[in-house]
Amino acid sequence: MISIQNMTINIDTLSTTSNGVLDTEDPVIVRDELVSMLRIISKDERFSKQTVVIPDDCGQYGFAEGEFKLPELLHFLADMLE
Repeated sequence: MISIQNMTINIDTLSTTSNGVLDTEDPVIVRDELVSMLRIISKDERFSKQTVVIPDDCGQYGFAEGEFKLPELLHFLADMLE
């Protein structure tokens, strides 16, 4: 199980929101913000040795079963969303 607590992430890239809060419904902006956040988290050293176990019944969602390094999985998800 993964529990992320007390983490603040400020993404200060080309966001078109006026107040810096992701309060838009534009799917492109939301996806871009998510991709940026996943890439930032994937580089955090606190997660460098953590893994995620995907059980075999997740194949119906397109995931292969196995144990994966968390940073690599997050970076992969960012690439797929981009």
